[in-house]
Amino acid sequence: MEAGVWEPVGGWRQLEGDIFGLGWSVESLEFFSPEAVNWARSFHADSLEICVNFTGHGLVRAGKKSLMFLPGFFGFYALREEGLEATRSGGESNRFLTFEWSRSRLAKELEGLEDDLPSTVRKWLAGRNLDPLVGRLRLLPEYWGHAWNHWVAPDVPGRARSLWFWGRALELAGVLLFEESPRKSERRLHWNARRWAERAQEYLRAHLAEPLCLKALSKEVGCSPFYLSRIFSDQVGETLPAYLRRLRMEKAAELLRKGEHNVTEAATAVGYSSLSHFSKAFCRMMGCCPCVYPNPARLIR
Repeated sequence: MEAGVWEPVGGWRQLEGDIFGLGWSVESLEFFSPEAVNWARSFHADSLEICVNFTGHGLVRAGKKSLMFLPGFFGFYALREEGLEATRSGGESNRFLTFEWSRSRLAKELEGLEDDLPSTVRKWLAGRNLDPLVGRLRLLPEYWGHAWNHWVAPDVPGRARSLWFWGRALELAGVLLFEESPRKSERRLHWNARRWAERAQEYLRAHLAEPLCLKALSKEVGCSPFYLSRIFSDQVGETLPAYLRRLRMEKAAELLRKGEHNVTEAATAVGYSSLSHFSKAFCRMMGCCPCVYPNPARLIR
């Protein structure tokens, strides 16, 4: 069924399991499509799916609830008969894994643990909820590894591959489906915020001459623009524009100290097209005009 759905774009592989025979399955998708792809056509009725997203963007929606799969995130959604809408982004590479469970098999695996599940998941597993289920997203932990080949071709011998994928399917279900204690959830949010702020700093350092585009930066980092702005200020102590401006002035000062750039060249190197704007920003940050930095002899050039 799924092979036919993905045939127009290719890149579908059955890695392990059988959703119809065994009640669980692991599949990989790796493709590029110039147009958006209807992802929902691959979903199985009466099943829960966990998507581990590596590259590209995917959207899953049911009514007013939605999940946006960004690179480096994983999350789940479930279907009884119909009601889920889903698309994969066009114009970019898509790489993701799906760990699929039939409702009956997952209910068997979680038997006796139902009290620790959120009520929405518990009702869905028990068959008391006919509506589709849109779960939650989590950032892929660093210790799991983010290398594509680590997931699609694990370094385990022959028949042990099935055991490896089975264990990973259970681990993902355990991480996503069960409720967290408030303290653990708070620690995780704090860790994620620090990681996102660090990613943003690394990106800005590498692209300091480029205009600041919050939408593009948040896409690179893996969280929403609004949330990135808030957590960056909390974690770094500066707003994104102020941090980038400081990076630029520090880099410009370094170029001027080396004596290999004049003021115009230094301004251009750090992304300023207006010399007056650069001079004002430099003066506020460094306490003197760039034409006399780091010594008055520069006025002679």
